[in-house]
Amino acid sequence: MWSYAAQVLYPTQWLRRTGLLPPTPVVGDPPGAVPRPGLGVRFSCSYPHPVLLEHGTEHDEFVAEFDEMADVYDAFVRPFSTPIFDEALGEIQPLMRPDARVLDAGCGAGTELQRIARLLPDGEVVGIDLAAGMVNAAWASARAHGLANCAFFQSDVGALPKVFDGAFDLVYNSLAHHHYPDPAKAAAAIHDALRPGGVYCVVDPGPAWFNALSGPLAKWADPGWIGFHSPGQFRELFLAAGFARACWREVLPGFGVAIAQKAGTA
Repeated sequence: MWSYAAQVLYPTQWLRRTGLLPPTPVVGDPPGAVPRPGLGVRFSCSYPHPVLLEHGTEHDEFVAEFDEMADVYDAFVRPFSTPIFDEALGEIQPLMRPDARVLDAGCGAGTELQRIARLLPDGEVVGIDLAAGMVNAAWASARAHGLANCAFFQSDVGALPKVFDGAFDLVYNSLAHHHYPDPAKAAAAIHDALRPGGVYCVVDPGPAWFNALSGPLAKWADPGWIGFHSPGQFRELFLAAGFARACWREVLPGFGVAIAQKAGTA
């Protein structure tokens, strides 16, 4: 995947930023206005240390390798993930107020979470991951970089803590959705975690041609890989979970942002 990044992703990113390639069209219904003001700071004040589960879950087998790789995983994926999140952030940032409360639903070692936290001077970002090793690594890295507006929980994305109900302006994940063992249950849980009018953003592969080519490789090389969704499947998933709007925009060849918005404006 590093080779694909060097030969395709970075050159395309340069062409997009110089205006030589036009933006791709939005497929579906994009989100409307997001609620204001944002929900502000809450969890980073109440939970200064990682909150870990006291018992195992039915999906622990999917994250065993991530626990073992927590200290090195970020260095391994960053050359590939960076250009994707760079471009995805152009779609996500306009949906966040500076005082937004944001959930990273699969934070891994916390690289993207830290970028989001720096955009929220009056808000915060909460990271969850089912791998305890990733939660601890993300917390330690955020603290080492002087970021206090963060909190970290070990959690299955399909069984979020009840304290998260209606607690977030925006939920996102970056290159994590294809690890979800039960995408429908996860979408429903995230819908519950959003305030009315809140937005869910998934950064992941999508086009059928890319999924067909990369799926076999991902199954072999990517720990915990479950499966990719197409843009149409993302929209169906979101609407079935109760979201009012759902859309997709490709940001780099093979990758895009699926965006859903919960009904309401409160």
